[in-house]
Amino acid sequence: MVLQNIIQAIKNIWKPRVTRMYPEVRPKLPERFRGLQKLDKSKCIGCGICANNCPNNAIKIVRARVSLISEKTRWFPEIDIGHCLFCGLCIDQCPQNALSSTGVFTTGVIRWTHEELLFTPDMLAREVPIGEEDE
Repeated sequence: MVLQNIIQAIKNIWKPRVTRMYPEVRPKLPERFRGLQKLDKSKCIGCGICANNCPNNAIKIVRARVSLISEKTRWFPEIDIGHCLFCGLCIDQCPQNALSSTGVFTTGVIRWTHEELLFTPDMLAREVPIGEEDE
């Protein structure tokens, strides 16, 4: 077994490296990549279809402010990305197309606490997606 590993290592010495230089060089993602969800609050009607179709129950419908300057509240989805499969069923089933998928695959989570993994409606509706501020 050890001899086979040494032979394999010698064969691969002259082959080019396949190491990715992330985060210096961001990977090219396929067009159909399903990353972090984005919420358009103006389209969302708070129907809860996204929460009902989530296979992991990662979506809850919570009451949140309509905008940062308004005191009015409505129902919006809150996604626990710690449980999310990124399957896209919530996006496919949204009747108003309020949820969409982004190319963001980094979340900026540092301590991996449950509070950091809960994405509130305000976080999902951000103009600059989380993980892309530094670009």
